[in-house]
Amino acid sequence: MVRVAEQVLAYCSQCKMDLSATVVAMRGDQVVRVQCRTCRGERAFKAPKGITDPKQAPPPRTTTRGARTETGERPDHSVAAEWRKVLLAHKDRPLNAYSAKAQMAVGDRIAHPTFGEGVVMKQIHPNKAEIIFESDLKVLITGGPRV
Repeated sequence: MVRVAEQVLAYCSQCKMDLSATVVAMRGDQVVRVQCRTCRGERAFKAPKGITDPKQAPPPRTTTRGARTETGERPDHSVAAEWRKVLLAHKDRPLNAYSAKAQMAVGDRIAHPTFGEGVVMKQIHPNKAEIIFESDLKVLITGGPRV
């Protein structure tokens, strides 16, 4: 269960990306307002929109209050839950030690000395990659995309 001041993965309408956000307000068990940790903007919570696999269909949009999954539990939108899901999808990839000079591709598993184990989500710039770790989503310097 998520509480105020915890981190969740949310869509930021200012940054136009799924980013780590801090929960500011809740109504019952529902997250209502979040503060983006990148742009520091405070806005209504929007569930993450990004899809890790482009062939995968987007999740069904729910309009009912207190939406629940098929098993009857509330969906978990925390960064740690997304990290576990991505890590499970890429469990067959080898775990490489992080280096600012190493070339990386989307889906590579990285072992960072400070942040722990992560997965490359996307290449942002020729020498930067967005990597999801258990505690947060980070943009780190790389040696460029691997071809």
